[in-house]
Amino acid sequence: METLRTTVDRIASGEDVVLVTVVAVAGSVPPRVGFRMVVTASSTEGTVGGGALENEAIRTARALLEGGGEARLERIDVAKIGMACGGEVTLFLEPFRAATRLWIFGGGHIGKALAPMAAAAGFSVTVADNRPEFAEVSRFPEASRTICAPYGEAVKLVPEGAFVVIVTHGHMHDEEVLGAVVRMEPRLPYVGMVGSSRKIAKALDEIRATGVDPGPDVYAPIGLDLGGDTPGEIALAIAAQILGVKHRKDALPHYRDRHVPK
Repeated sequence: METLRTTVDRIASGEDVVLVTVVAVAGSVPPRVGFRMVVTASSTEGTVGGGALENEAIRTARALLEGGGEARLERIDVAKIGMACGGEVTLFLEPFRAATRLWIFGGGHIGKALAPMAAAAGFSVTVADNRPEFAEVSRFPEASRTICAPYGEAVKLVPEGAFVVIVTHGHMHDEEVLGAVVRMEPRLPYVGMVGSSRKIAKALDEIRATGVDPGPDVYAPIGLDLGGDTPGEIALAIAAQILGVKHRKDALPHYRDRHVPK
């Protein structure tokens, strides 16, 4: 039971895990049916018998994480991996992948349109706004979390690996959030900010003047160049962009690349 709790906790914290369970044994082998182990990219908890068998289980589980594979059975002849005992162990390796986290700064029209699209695409959505009426849970029923706080405080809560969309109700707020997230280490995989090319150029130049390189993962002006300028159309262009970046699609028509600031 403790191993299952660990699996749930790791997924909730944003980690991908593989739950490894002994489902069959034959011969003289150390584990028993029901032994379990949780494997992440950097840690393990629990056991499937120790020694060479456990090392092989960890190696296979991490290969599954890296390769994006599905759940599978793995039969291991323990003699072939150097164990003195003879027999076979069958493991069930079950990957659980944490939802990609999307933080939307700004609960206005674009944020309200984007949240359900992103949630439907499998993102875990957090919406932050400094106005209580725009950070209402009832306004964002699809979001995992809503936060009402000054943007300078809310941005400190952004977790490692999150995607960030900046669509607040003022240039100063947008630039405050942008200036904070581009300084995060490790760098975030996606930062998008709404605004005109002139506004974007000014904000990025001010960041560079402080000695910080915003990097290639800042998508500003935000969204794919799909046409349309209503909140729903802009939200759709943003949703398509973050999905494309998540899946590492090349040659997307990013708005920033077709509308270079002068």
